[in-house]
Amino acid sequence: MKKILYITSTLKNSGPTNQLFNLIKYLDRSQFTPHLITLSPEPTDSRWKDYKNIGVQLHTLNLSRFSGMLFAKEYLYNLIKVIQPDLIHTQGIRADSLLASLRLNAPWVMTSRNFPPDDYPSKFGRLKGALMIRQHFSTMKHCKYLVTCSKTIQKKLSTVGIQGIAIQNGVQTSIGDPSKVSLFNDLPRPIFISVGSLIPRKNMHLLIKSFADLSKKDKGTLIILGDGPLMNQLSATAIKDVHLVGNVNNVPDYLAGADYFVSSSLSEGLPNTVLEALAAGLPVILSDIESHQEIAYESSKSCKIFSLKAGSTSLAETMASATKDFDDTARLDAKRLANDVFSAKRMSINYQEFYNSIWEMK
Repeated sequence: MKKILYITSTLKNSGPTNQLFNLIKYLDRSQFTPHLITLSPEPTDSRWKDYKNIGVQLHTLNLSRFSGMLFAKEYLYNLIKVIQPDLIHTQGIRADSLLASLRLNAPWVMTSRNFPPDDYPSKFGRLKGALMIRQHFSTMKHCKYLVTCSKTIQKKLSTVGIQGIAIQNGVQTSIGDPSKVSLFNDLPRPIFISVGSLIPRKNMHLLIKSFADLSKKDKGTLIILGDGPLMNQLSATAIKDVHLVGNVNNVPDYLAGADYFVSSSLSEGLPNTVLEALAAGLPVILSDIESHQEIAYESSKSCKIFSLKAGSTSLAETMASATKDFDDTARLDAKRLANDVFSAKRMSINYQEFYNSIWEMK
């Protein structure tokens, strides 16, 4: 029996946390025992109990950011000595950087879920973002067993001299209940939905403008789930049939009541929100970034791509033709993609095979 130790900042309910959950849920427990260390106190929307319920042996340093700078390296080293893992798997810049500084003998796997130059400057500011990019790239170069969450991220990292293997994100099929969402009562159809943080990279301004253009000729509704620093700006530009709902804990219920999913993002890893929409049987309308094209490559029946360069005109036209472009088989094909190509179980099996290959090489 091999001990796998996962290290991450917290178990905040987020895409990376959900992907890690999917990986561990489907581990072959006759081969692997999962341990997990978090670095900081858990937020209110933590998935700690969910991890505990699937039998993960949980540990935490429970350090604030400031305390972490002083004590995290020592505390983490001591806890790893107690657990004595056969392999360590990290995700996130804090966990990755800490482990790189320890120089341990156990094999180290890192999962990269973004291309730092696309993400950090818009999230943390230009100066801090540039420093974080440099730090994370340096850390990645120290990791012998780097995994990317998409072929797109693998390709982008190779352009800066960082090599890794791609194991695409996976999703679990979940059945939502639209009757639990009172908002759906008497909304004009079709209902378009988008899910994501309200930050520049998600490009929600374009989506709202495109829907406004669409609404000049056609009826419909746009629902946006998520919150962030652009909430007030986006709310000020939203027309009557645009609903900025904020964060919710029942996304599957909203997906179940919608007709189409839309993402106008400027950059993604392999977006969980798109995979979750497919799992709910929603045809998807996606911007022409590489990670979206990676998904659409698997099927043109349930995925349509629009040009970011063409702006709101391209997206509005794609949304307007959705009822014509997506036939009766589109929903079935969306679920097929989620169940066969991008399944959580498939993703976990790929990681387990990678773990075993590492031990075989030693």
